[in-house]
Amino acid sequence: MRLPRLLPAAVGAGALSLLGTLLTVPAAQAAETLPAPVSGSWTVEGRGYGHGYGMSQWGAQSRAVAGQDHRRILADYYPGTTVGSRANRDVRVQLSRFAGPEVFLETRTASPLRVGAREVPQGQRLRVTWDAGALRLTAFAEGWREVWTERWTSVPVVTGASGVWVERVDGSGNRYSGSVSFPLTSTITPINTLPLEDYLLGVVPRESPGWFAPEALKAQAVAARSYALSTLRPAGSPFDICDTEACQVYLGVQSRTAAGAVTELQPATTTAAVRATAGEIREFQGAPAFTQFSSSNGGWSATGSRPYLRAGEDPWSSPAGKVPQDTVAGWTAQLPVATVARQCPAGGQVRSLSVTRRDGQGPWGGRITELLLRCTSGDRTLSGASVARFSGALRSSLWTFVPGGREQVDARWRGLGGDAGVLGRPTSPVWGLPQVEGSYQLFERGAVYWSPRTGAHPVRGEIRNAWGRLGWEDGPLGFPTSAEAPLRGGAGQTFAGGSLLWSPATGAHEVRGAIRDRWSALGAQDGWLGYPVSDEWRLPGGAWEEFRGGAVYWSPATGAHAVRGAIRGEWGRLGWENGGLGYPTSSEYDVAGSPGAKRTDFQGGSITWTPAGGAVVSYR
Repeated sequence: MRLPRLLPAAVGAGALSLLGTLLTVPAAQAAETLPAPVSGSWTVEGRGYGHGYGMSQWGAQSRAVAGQDHRRILADYYPGTTVGSRANRDVRVQLSRFAGPEVFLETRTASPLRVGAREVPQGQRLRVTWDAGALRLTAFAEGWREVWTERWTSVPVVTGASGVWVERVDGSGNRYSGSVSFPLTSTITPINTLPLEDYLLGVVPRESPGWFAPEALKAQAVAARSYALSTLRPAGSPFDICDTEACQVYLGVQSRTAAGAVTELQPATTTAAVRATAGEIREFQGAPAFTQFSSSNGGWSATGSRPYLRAGEDPWSSPAGKVPQDTVAGWTAQLPVATVARQCPAGGQVRSLSVTRRDGQGPWGGRITELLLRCTSGDRTLSGASVARFSGALRSSLWTFVPGGREQVDARWRGLGGDAGVLGRPTSPVWGLPQVEGSYQLFERGAVYWSPRTGAHPVRGEIRNAWGRLGWEDGPLGFPTSAEAPLRGGAGQTFAGGSLLWSPATGAHEVRGAIRDRWSALGAQDGWLGYPVSDEWRLPGGAWEEFRGGAVYWSPATGAHAVRGAIRGEWGRLGWENGGLGYPTSSEYDVAGSPGAKRTDFQGGSITWTPAGGAVVSYR
């Protein structure tokens, strides 16, 4: 199955442009199926970055640059929500990025850390480990000299006037305001407790660049505040929210590398946005709204899990309406076959990948919700928008295949004169082919086909119709390897598996294999056989093809040989290849010593023709 290949009913100049009866092929989603490319990766074109629910951060930037304030931005991205307010409160953040067998704490200022009755002054590090049902806290001075150690069976809370550095053994880590505590678990996982507004100072810079317009940063601050309050874990949990993308990315105040390089993580611009919107949220039915957001929706938001997370066109985040700095509204990427092959059953190899379902919202029919993966080990259906991103290999699930050869097809068409050339104007985009790696584009008076092995070549008129009759590129001829060329009395074109010949008297027919070789040896269309008047026909044990001046018969035992005239007539009267003579073992040749006589040899004898005696059979 493939997309329609119907050409407009038009006739160009000269014999080479005759269209004859046009072919139609049933419509299918061929453009949504591509075989595994020999290059090792598919090229895909996509829109957006992330799931596409709610606010597009790049869209918010475009709107802010155009003069919209943060409340207008949020009202458009979360329709049905209203402005609300919440008092500041403490939140407990699980610092899961530090979870492991040990965690180190220190102050790095003149203000010491305090835990219980103990102090950890500058120059010392506090190590927290698990110790058979309790936590072991040990203070070390330089050179790993132990200063003190205690075993805790209750939750230790560490505070510092300048915050707390949470570190790994190599000294890399982050500084957090508020306090740091440790639940009684064998995996040491710090919990940072601090006011919500201070928490947001460490969140918003991770979600939007500090150079974004002030109103875009305010929109982000309100969305982050609302999201945090809507996703807090229930009372009784050891923490309220986590510090990764599973919740909200939160890195605190500063970071430090193992080499000692310190980076400030809370720029003045995002801090100003948080302070300017202090307490402000989006509400829905009196509760904080679940204000999901993504980097970019690519011009079309997706339907989420709440009434206010609606699908709809977003010109502010589209490739046409984006701000210049936005590089994710539209993109191209390589999808490695090896990445997709990880989804094959039982470790098979990829044969093809098909998009079988989309959500109906946006370009190309919307975001992909289902794929069909065909592998050497069997087929597998992949469901869900997140699966369509292949573990982050692609920025979003709103993408489509870019057929290979698009540039080559365009260059070939332009080389033939473009709109004013033999093919005329384009009537379709470049489509990928579903069964073999290749692509094609339709024009007013023909098409251009491409494959990585044969390049890009035009096919048109009755030659193209005959090629379609024989199965297009999936048939015995395969892809074209040349353009149509004029011949004496007609035209011809070569393909990977043979040739197609056309003349006004015979129409267009294939010639291929050993039959073509014999026909060529006898002068091709300029020889006594002339142009073909049929395609190749299969016979029991062989094949034959009819030409204007005779026919060529082939079998594995005898090869291909031409038979014509009265000799062929007599052979036919005796049962053709099924008679006593069998297949020909030679083409017609002159009989020595008998002027004007001709003979053709067969498996079971020969037929000799003379002007006086006609055709006479001799059996072996």
